[in-house]
Amino acid sequence: MTILFRYVAREILVCFLIVLAAVLSIYLAIDFIEKIDNFMESGVSANRCVVYLMYKLPFIFVQIAPVGFLLSILVALGLMSKNNEVIALKSCGIGKGRLLKPTLVLGVLFCGGMFVIAELVVPIFMVKSNQIWLQEVRKKNIYASKTNDIWMRAARQIIHVKQYSSEEKRVVGITIYTFDDNFRLIERVDAESGVFENGRWRLDDSVQQLFEEDTGVHQLRLHDTMAVDMDLNPDDLAQAAKRSDEMGLAELGRYIEKVEREGYGAVRYRVDYHSKIATPFVCIFLSVLGTGIALRGKLRGGMPVSITHGLGVAFLYWIFNGFCISLGYAEMMPPVVAAWVANLVFFSVSGFFLLNAN
Repeated sequence: MTILFRYVAREILVCFLIVLAAVLSIYLAIDFIEKIDNFMESGVSANRCVVYLMYKLPFIFVQIAPVGFLLSILVALGLMSKNNEVIALKSCGIGKGRLLKPTLVLGVLFCGGMFVIAELVVPIFMVKSNQIWLQEVRKKNIYASKTNDIWMRAARQIIHVKQYSSEEKRVVGITIYTFDDNFRLIERVDAESGVFENGRWRLDDSVQQLFEEDTGVHQLRLHDTMAVDMDLNPDDLAQAAKRSDEMGLAELGRYIEKVEREGYGAVRYRVDYHSKIATPFVCIFLSVLGTGIALRGKLRGGMPVSITHGLGVAFLYWIFNGFCISLGYAEMMPPVVAAWVANLVFFSVSGFFLLNAN
């Protein structure tokens, strides 16, 4: 490891820590202001709100680390260029390849670090943060099992949901058990699916069983559609149902197999599965992009213009990547292509910036 490698890597890491601390502080402050009212109204102390936000830190880190890494490269190399250190290195016969090496190595390390955090840390911490929100703030006895089934216990009901789609506010495979005051089963409703409309749940293709303990009568009724009242709203389900970013690759893979084995579509989850693999690699192309922009010579306006260009390209990447992911969700693009095409396109753009750097 050369002196130049250590120097550039140290400058980038110092800038990254400063950018990360600033962005995390702003994010946590805004989130605390938004959530503290809910905690106080529920009689939960502010300390639990802080714990809730701390559990969300790994997820926030994974979201903002790529942009922070790009900014740190632009600032570190921009300052070197502003202080004529890059010119001094060129006069010693050191080319841009030597400056690219530390940024590229850091990009690979960040890629591996993001993957490990997203795979091992984020799912555990997000489950704990959701438990605080649902059970302590929302006062809901609602849980999601390892198979992503959702169970909820209300005053006189136990509700089981196999799958929930937050975009459509639709449940798939729902069973409602209703009990009397002595906790005897008086009704069971099984429905193929249900949707939340006008403040109530409408169940489709449902079977209603009524039990009368005194007479021993058992009634069976079939309904094409029926409206039911449940102490369960879409927001609670969205919090309880594990999203793809709250599951590791192995768990998400098992869930995809389970959903498809039961005859339901899992295209959205397949897109998310490949996206979880492709997302950390953004750090690699951002390392090339940041180096290429920072070494393009003295642009008009200096380093602020370089930072603006870098953020502009990064913003276009996230817009384009989101568009491709949406096409994957809509089955207009294969899941693998939807997850990787933005990385490939913008890695080529990054290479163009680097080749045109002075």
